[in-house]
Amino acid sequence: MPGVNGVASTSDKKADLKIHFIVVGGGIAGLATALALTRVGHSVTVLEKGDGKSNRGRGGIRIPPNMSKVLFHWGLKDMMKEVGLTSHPLLFSQYHTGQLLGVQLWDDELLRETRGEFMLMTHGDLCRILHDAAVSQGAEVRYNARVVEIEPGDGAVKLASGDILRGDIIIGADGESGLCRRLVFGREERVKPSGAVIFDTQFGSQTATQEMSPEEKRLLEKVQGNPVYVAMGNGCGATGYPIAKQQGRDIAFHCFFKGDFPLEGSYEDPPTAKQELLNLLPTQVDPNLYHCAHGAQYVTRVAINIHEDLEDWVHESGRLLVIGQAAHPIAAGGIQVAGMAIEDAAVLGKLYYHLTIPEQASDFLYAFQDLRRQRCADALAGEVSMVSLITMEYGPEQEARDNGMRAKYRAGRNVLEGDDTSGAEGEQWVTIRTIFGYDCEDEADNWWVQWGLLRARADSDGTNRQSKMGAFSWNDVGIVSVDQTTAA
Repeated sequence: MPGVNGVASTSDKKADLKIHFIVVGGGIAGLATALALTRVGHSVTVLEKGDGKSNRGRGGIRIPPNMSKVLFHWGLKDMMKEVGLTSHPLLFSQYHTGQLLGVQLWDDELLRETRGEFMLMTHGDLCRILHDAAVSQGAEVRYNARVVEIEPGDGAVKLASGDILRGDIIIGADGESGLCRRLVFGREERVKPSGAVIFDTQFGSQTATQEMSPEEKRLLEKVQGNPVYVAMGNGCGATGYPIAKQQGRDIAFHCFFKGDFPLEGSYEDPPTAKQELLNLLPTQVDPNLYHCAHGAQYVTRVAINIHEDLEDWVHESGRLLVIGQAAHPIAAGGIQVAGMAIEDAAVLGKLYYHLTIPEQASDFLYAFQDLRRQRCADALAGEVSMVSLITMEYGPEQEARDNGMRAKYRAGRNVLEGDDTSGAEGEQWVTIRTIFGYDCEDEADNWWVQWGLLRARADSDGTNRQSKMGAFSWNDVGIVSVDQTTAA
């Protein structure tokens, strides 16, 4: 039922044992985690090094159905609809000529199956929604709180100001280059360049249609539904989509290039890379894309790097867990970067709803890793596959891709469908449907029924009381008795 500021109330679904979490990082992953854990009764302090404004990007974000259904379940649908756009079609074109290759629709059947929507909005708007919802549930969010040292075994976090905070569990949501990932690694990570880069930028919607062909304009009028544009080129590509409907429907623009690029470059950098983007444009380019690049604002070059696989997401102390990009980095520009972060938060909320005894606090961190590892690996593989499809270099495979898309478009079919007459879907579309249809909260509930309850009963019988928590102190933790339920 509705709660404060429209956020779903969970007053009848609180954990028996309530503990204090410190979340390092106040981006999407950190704020979502704060909301998920406060919804089930825990105390959460979020520490964000930024000022609460500069760290909320003006760029766009795509919210796939597997992500939106979680946010809808948390009671945020109305707030998201106020600032976001629902998208239905993907429009594919040839990067160098502008020729339309085909259309793929997020059809009603798919959306019903996933119980979500494909939405578009600004990064800043999503952060604001998550912040307000988390605070309304009791989370404390501290900005200008740069973490300089962590002692996981003591649950202690030291800030640049000299303040020291203590919590029962520390959640590292500070990204792939953050302190928490380094602590869990136990060393500096060996990062390699991927041979690709993305330029993140925005421009006005009039720029996007300035050189659009009559065919494309007719199609745009026909399909409606806030399309996402995908331009596929020879070692390069671009995606664009409308955002911020209250600001004249600006377009978010991501341009991919293959080549030798440095490891440095992040969304936090000042937007000073426009000339670099223009220098990389090929001689032959869709006139529409040319005008978009020249009319772009706030251009930032973001490195796409290859990170080592982090074998353990839980620090050896059993009191520090990394999530989101800090645990399983997905390349910049990927559709599931935020999706996996929201799923991570939702699974944590589901697990810690069942907290009844101290020993479970550490156990749930390991359960989280088991639940999330393969799912995040599958999402990463899907993102790599899509970028490879977009930036495929000229050759027989690229020609077959384009010819197949054109044929399906002329036949009135979705371009990611299968190629045979049986109606089977293409491999790319099967992957997308599988990722979109996944329900992380259902998976967490299933884990509890199949495994968690058995372990909880063993603990309550005193037969499995060994904890990985080390010298954990519960002196300040109280137990509140509530009715037991099986889902948060």
